[in-house]
Amino acid sequence: MLGFSDGLWALLLALATGIALLMRAQLFRYTAQVATLLAAGLGSLLALGLGLALNMPDALVREALTGDRTGLDIRTIWLVAAIAAASALITTIGLVASRSGLTPFWGRFLELAEGFVLLTLVPLTLAVFDVYASVRSMTG
Repeated sequence: MLGFSDGLWALLLALATGIALLMRAQLFRYTAQVATLLAAGLGSLLALGLGLALNMPDALVREALTGDRTGLDIRTIWLVAAIAAASALITTIGLVASRSGLTPFWGRFLELAEGFVLLTLVPLTLAVFDVYASVRSMTG
């Protein structure tokens, strides 16, 4: 799974995939279609979060075994702060949008943001498969 990978490109691809699935859910009309995309998007982001929490870099684990837990503590604080910020942002958006609905400006902005996220999937996938490194090595 991409969330448990050590590579930055794989983690970014997992994040972009989860966000893209969540953003695409608004296009569908029926509950089963929306629920499927929401479950897949949330599952992807959950797997990414679990991968970041459980798959610690080897250097941090070695330092923790020798008694220096500073790196692990900073990583834990960073993960908790990122999850709290994302939760607060999603809650705020949900509360505001449910009362007043989306204005045309924000609707168009979300469409552009969705297009941007979808366009990042192909380059990130190529980076995960090391296509760019292979092409660079062909030139000598």
